[in-house]
Amino acid sequence: MLKYPKLTLLLGTFIAAYVLHSLGVFDRLEQMLNGHGYWSMLLAGMLFSFGFTAAFGLAIMVDLAIHVDPFLGAIVGGIGAMLTDIGIFSLVRFAIFHDEIHRLRGSRLLRFFRAALHHSSISDNVRTILLWSFAGIIIASPLPDEFGVTLVSSVTKVRSKEFAFLCLLLNIVGILCILLGVRFFSA
Repeated sequence: MLKYPKLTLLLGTFIAAYVLHSLGVFDRLEQMLNGHGYWSMLLAGMLFSFGFTAAFGLAIMVDLAIHVDPFLGAIVGGIGAMLTDIGIFSLVRFAIFHDEIHRLRGSRLLRFFRAALHHSSISDNVRTILLWSFAGIIIASPLPDEFGVTLVSSVTKVRSKEFAFLCLLLNIVGILCILLGVRFFSA
């Protein structure tokens, strides 16, 4: 049996999304929505934040990048991603990756980072900043936001409004980087 079955499945979703994108399956999405690219961006943003659908959200964004304004598309996609993140934040104790996170805690790599972070020379403030930074990178990227949300919710007490605003900003930046990157490399 696999040690990390859900992470293996996550990798499988990225492979499946790549294959489907290569076959042009997501090209038809804009046609199905009658050219409503921003509604598609909202949907892509919602998919972007959840672990098993992140790759599909990313593939939709890649296809829509040349059809939507990158700044407006990032805002709309960021709103969709924030809505998903709020749902994840509200239900973090039921997160799908919860058992995988606990299993990963025992891995050599995370034990090394934990020992480094909890070294006597690192203050609690620096440790908190590093954890928030790492969680922010995860939330802004196509990686499963469940990891970042779990980090944020386990480190400090954060109010829902602050968390929503943080997720919105991080997701807008992440999605904007994707949209601009696609435009840059496809030009």
